[in-house]
Amino acid sequence: MAIPEIRDQMENLGSDYELSVSRNSATPDTLNQMSAGEVDIGLLSSVSYANAVAQDAVPGGIKLVATDFWDAHPDNYGFTTYSLPDSNITSPQDMRGATVATNGLGTGTHAVYVKMFQKVGLTPGQNVEVVELGFPNMTAALEEGRIDVGLYAALFAPQARNKNFNVVFDSHDVWKQYPFAYLAARNRTIENNQDALNAWGQDYVRLLDYIQKNRSKVVSWASEQFDIEQSTIDAFFLTKNDYYREDPVTDIQRMQTVIDNLVSLGMIDSGFNVGEHITNQFVKS
Repeated sequence: MAIPEIRDQMENLGSDYELSVSRNSATPDTLNQMSAGEVDIGLLSSVSYANAVAQDAVPGGIKLVATDFWDAHPDNYGFTTYSLPDSNITSPQDMRGATVATNGLGTGTHAVYVKMFQKVGLTPGQNVEVVELGFPNMTAALEEGRIDVGLYAALFAPQARNKNFNVVFDSHDVWKQYPFAYLAARNRTIENNQDALNAWGQDYVRLLDYIQKNRSKVVSWASEQFDIEQSTIDAFFLTKNDYYREDPVTDIQRMQTVIDNLVSLGMIDSGFNVGEHITNQFVKS
């Protein structure tokens, strides 16, 4: 929605609501802005959303209003960890004694590692070290020997594939398909801006359909807007190498399973009834 040509497709924008888009490096930063009342709707991942609800981090609370994408969908990309082609780390068990990187500690991507650590009997701080590193820096850090394993988002995974890096494991190995990233709104925003959110939801649903039908245009616009090679975006966006992102309606039952899993992983302190913190009213067709 930061791309001008995309915004032009949002029929209600300007007349029924205004939209200002900002970017953050990790979802906890977005949550901090929501807590401060600086942002009305934010893109959150599983752990940041769960912590926000469980800890009452945002005054008045939040609700999920749309799913952005699913991780570990059987037909699509799942967060993948890679090592160098000549590395002896080619399976999860090989990570013993290794330094592994995620884009943010205490995030949904971190939870992918934690779930695998539990599966293979590794304990961070004892026999594996987890460090924080931005997605764009994973390849350089691997090649410079600063880390042994890096976790890649879909946008950056073509780098690893083109260099024939080893797949150590991916999220399909530890998760059944689940909603990973979502748009969440402050409850105060929902209560005070029903008409605006309804108009935004209509635009959002139509926009998803437009993007699916006009992929080549969107790839070109995104390349220009974010100064990323068009071939890089084309290599993943809306292909099997991208996340599943076709339905904005949040699967409440599956989300409950995710939250329950995060409790068992120790990523959040306590669970909750997700049905009380999700609304699909704005994105249902």
